Amino acid sequence: MTTLDTSYLKDDLGPVLAKGIAETVVAAPQDPIEFLGLWLQHHLDEKEAEAKQLEQDELLKPLREEWNKAQAQKEKAATEVIQREWKSHVDNVTARGERETELRTRLEAFGDRLDEEGEYDPESIGYEACADQEAKEEDKERELDMLKTEKLFQRWKQYIQQLTKENVADVKARSGVSPEVAKVVRCAFYLIGKLPQTRANGEKVNATPSKLASWVQIRANIKPHPFLEQLKGLDPLAVPKRQVVRVRRILNTQQGGEDALKESGGQAVYIIAQWLWAAVEWRSQRDDLFRSKKEAGKDLPGMDSWEDDPGEEAEGEEQDADEMAEKEAEDQARREMEEEVKEDEEAPAE
Repeated sequence: MTTLDTSYLKDDLGPVLAKGIAETVVAAPQDPIEFLGLWLQHHLDEKEAEAKQLEQDELLKPLREEWNKAQAQKEKAATEVIQREWKSHVDNVTARGERETELRTRLEAFGDRLDEEGEYDPESIGYEACADQEAKEEDKERELDMLKTEKLFQRWKQYIQQLTKENVADVKARSGVSPEVAKVVRCAFYLIGKLPQTRANGEKVNATPSKLASWVQIRANIKPHPFLEQLKGLDPLAVPKRQVVRVRRILNTQQGGEDALKESGGQAVYIIAQWLWAAVEWRSQRDDLFRSKKEAGKDLPGMDSWEDDPGEEAEGEEQDADEMAEKEAEDQARREMEEEVKEDEEAPAE
């Protein structure tokens, strides 16, 4: 017997056989030889299974390494995309903030210039501007109020002219605005009367509560350049009275004040809100003045083409639809704001 055989018996077979005999003694089977043979066969099967597993592990090792490498590359690429998108978001927010600061500075300087020139100062208008100089004091006061509101509208229209499509695009980019901001932009669409969407026949879709129920829907309808051009060219005296009444009613429910509106919507939304207020007030005061003059049998410039339609003020179901849409829109806007805050809190650090 060689040294190799002796070593095999001592180191490999001996310990296994000793363990098998010990298991046989403990088990005390009726046929010890059969029990020991089965135990040795089981031990051999286990060793062969371990050997096969090791062999498979060696074969699979390169595949696992390749898979792990590919997975790591995917995770790295995904991380880079997230970081890049987040950086883009931060850059956009920063750029929007810079544009907002630039707009505020520019509007303040523009307002100072308007004040110096005095052309659009409502207080510069006196009774001498009234068309009916022989009217009663009360009637002249009403006409003077209307003329001052018209001048105020013209002033805010000058501010609207200062806005750019980038300013409107920044409004559209805001994802977590207050219900009051959504209300202002919705009213702008109501006054315009149409949405950028077109039907199969090519006609524009009417601006209705169902089409503007949430900020998501409102944002989708904002096409910066057309939207701004429609605002700049809008004549409130030519707008159907039903739309004016609707906007005036909704604006009367505004809450939060100017600072809250600027904080959530920016300078552009604040300008549009002031312009809307002046537009519907001027139109409403003009209609009231013309109606009273018509009842008194008197005439004023512009009355020859004016037709009174008080029936349009009875909106009924339309008002109910507006109120329901307003409630849904406010709830949706609050949810969007909460989601925006949550996203900011969960955003990765730079």
